[in-house]
Amino acid sequence: MRLQDELVMQVPSGALKQIVKNEGLESEVKLSSNEEMAEIIASKIPEVGRRLASEFKFAGATAVNVHMMINGISADWHNKEYFKDHLVKKYTGAIFAGGLRPELTHEPKLIRAHELADRMVLAFSYLGTPRRYLENYEIVFRSPQVLDYVVIHFSPFALEVRANQSQNDLFKTAVLEIMDIKEEVVWDKLTKLNDEQARQLALALGARLRAAKHKMTEGVYATKEVTANTQVEDLESQEQYQLEFSNQPMKKKTFVFKFPYSFGYEEESISYVITGEGLWFRSNVGEEAIRHVFEHILQIKFPKDESEEDQEFVEGA
Repeated sequence: MRLQDELVMQVPSGALKQIVKNEGLESEVKLSSNEEMAEIIASKIPEVGRRLASEFKFAGATAVNVHMMINGISADWHNKEYFKDHLVKKYTGAIFAGGLRPELTHEPKLIRAHELADRMVLAFSYLGTPRRYLENYEIVFRSPQVLDYVVIHFSPFALEVRANQSQNDLFKTAVLEIMDIKEEVVWDKLTKLNDEQARQLALALGARLRAAKHKMTEGVYATKEVTANTQVEDLESQEQYQLEFSNQPMKKKTFVFKFPYSFGYEEESISYVITGEGLWFRSNVGEEAIRHVFEHILQIKFPKDESEEDQEFVEGA
């Protein structure tokens, strides 16, 4: 795929606009046209464009759930180079170059690996739910080829699944098969938060509660879902919300927060959802934003006075 196409398809308009302004190119393009901004970035400052594309390439609007491996593997796997060597031996160097083209099924198949700083990204493809199409006025069924990513963290070893929350077990199994591990493995889902931990995360991020769904412990409703009035900035700060829902278990909460990227672009309203299954970004986010949220989750789960290993994970996330 051409760089300019990657920029158009994957990078938010505001980020493209910020790069154009940073480089003094705003007089040469229409700032309302993503295509023009992407084209001038790709042609005049391709290195900057490639860095920008890599910021959003594996991210975007997606669920992000991190599963730390508690036991079941040797210490060798905590070394990135060991993992990389294993992939090359098993799939040849093509796994890091042009990629693989396995026959696809409804189970995730590894098609490519990418190095991302101190982490590694595994690209998986599989067949999605069949849909009906008309071809020459004949009904046919086609399954889309879905692309999802798993980010591998090292020291300690953890999987960051960037796919539908219902797919977590499928991807954990797929990675273990890649590693040729048949023994039982124990996982800890770091991004699964209770109501208090979700509140602590919101405070750390400066996030505002915009919508919530609660399980009702009494009354005729099994659940209740509410959305903030446009004039209400934060539901958590409202007495009416607290009176009605403070003692009702959380099913889902939607928050928004502001985040400044290192290249000067500030996203005013990143939206994320906390559910019983984990974390989901509704906004098109980049690696920096995901990392920022994840670091706060780790600090909540593993306070600073706990083990050095947990702190190393915070620093290397």
